[in-house]
Amino acid sequence: MIHIGERLKTVASMVPLCQTMADIGTDHGYVPAYLALSGQCRHVIASDIAEGPCRAAAETRDRYSLFGQMEIRTAPGLKGLRAGEAEAVVIAGMGGATIVSILEEDPEIATTVETFVLQPMNAANLLRRWLVQHGYRIADEALCKENGHIYVIIKAIHTEKKQNLSAIEEELGPCIMEKKPALWQEFILEKSEYYRRLLRQMEVSSAAMNSDKYKDMKNMLVKVDALINKSV
Repeated sequence: MIHIGERLKTVASMVPLCQTMADIGTDHGYVPAYLALSGQCRHVIASDIAEGPCRAAAETRDRYSLFGQMEIRTAPGLKGLRAGEAEAVVIAGMGGATIVSILEEDPEIATTVETFVLQPMNAANLLRRWLVQHGYRIADEALCKENGHIYVIIKAIHTEKKQNLSAIEEELGPCIMEKKPALWQEFILEKSEYYRRLLRQMEVSSAAMNSDKYKDMKNMLVKVDALINKSV
C-alpha cells in the first residue's frame, strides 16, 4: 500500500466510494493511486496542467502496477474531463481563489460531478462563500495537521436548497463548528492570532483603522475569542 502524509490521507478519506474519481493538480498522483489501491475508487484520473507532475504521476502508476486503473491526463483545471465522467473530484493544495476559478471555468463539467473534495491552502472563507452562492452545499469538513500546519478539507455536493452561512461560518466552516474535532481548540487559537496580527499591521495607518475591512476583522476577532472562551 502506498504511504501518504496526513493531509492527503484525510483528503482521500473524504472521497466517497465511486466508479471514477479525478484528482486535479495531481502533482505525484498519490491520492488517486491511494484510492485505487484501497479499492475506494475503481478507476482514477490524475490530471495536471504541467507535464512534470504528469510524468511523476505516471511513475507512481507504474510503481504500483495500476495499469488500466489509473489514467494520466495533461490539461488545465477540469478541461481534461468529459461531462459526467467522474463522480468525485479532488482539488487539493491550491489557494481558495484558484479553486474557485477552476470551478468557474468549466461549469458544464463541474455540474456533473457529484462530490468535490477541496483542500484550500488559504482563503477557505472565500471558497465556502462561492460554493453556497453557486448551488453547492458544504456536506462535511475536516481538520488535519501535518508538519505543524493545520489544513482544512471541504466536501461539497450539489443542492437545490441554498445553504446560508454566517460570516463566522464562512471563516471557520459550518461542519467544523458543529463537530468541533480534535484540532478545534488549536484551530481557533490560530485564527485568533491571525486576526490579531492583521489588525496590528493595519493599526500603523489611521486610514486602515477607519476602513470597513478593519471593522470586519475586529468583529471577527471578537466572535472567535468568544468561541475560545466557550471552549475553555
